[in-house]
Amino acid sequence: MKKQKERDMRIYSKLNLEKLPYNLTYDRFKELGSGISKSILSLYAFRNRSKPLVWCFSNEKRHKIFMEIFHANEEGSEIYKEEISKNIPEYSYKTIAKIIDEGLDRGYYLSLGVDGTSGKDGKVKNIRPSEELITDFLNFCLEIIRSINLKLIKGKIVK
Repeated sequence: MKKQKERDMRIYSKLNLEKLPYNLTYDRFKELGSGISKSILSLYAFRNRSKPLVWCFSNEKRHKIFMEIFHANEEGSEIYKEEISKNIPEYSYKTIAKIIDEGLDRGYYLSLGVDGTSGKDGKVKNIRPSEELITDFLNFCLEIIRSINLKLIKGKIVK
């Protein structure tokens, strides 16, 4: 029992608690971990209700590509296969193009013309997430926020 308490003290001392908007005391930090782990488990079930999210998050490559496309969409900037390949240099252009093409075939990504004045190449098509993918992803993120906040408040970790 003493070794477990010492271990817990070491873990607690290494937490970046200054990043929290509230004070998390030593006697409550295990409740935080428990609440977060329960939230994450419920999030898998929430995510699995969306075929586009399941596909985009099925491996790290797809996840990184999706995040590049999603970010460009939200910023309103052009994004295309070559640009994504430059932004994710750990994967080959061929691998990235294959994943994007599969996403296009499934309807999770769309190839849209450039809004307004085209950039370097008028033939370049913007890769955009589908409306379904955008709403599923944003709802998933809202569920993360709701779930963690609910666990913290119900567990009375937040005062």
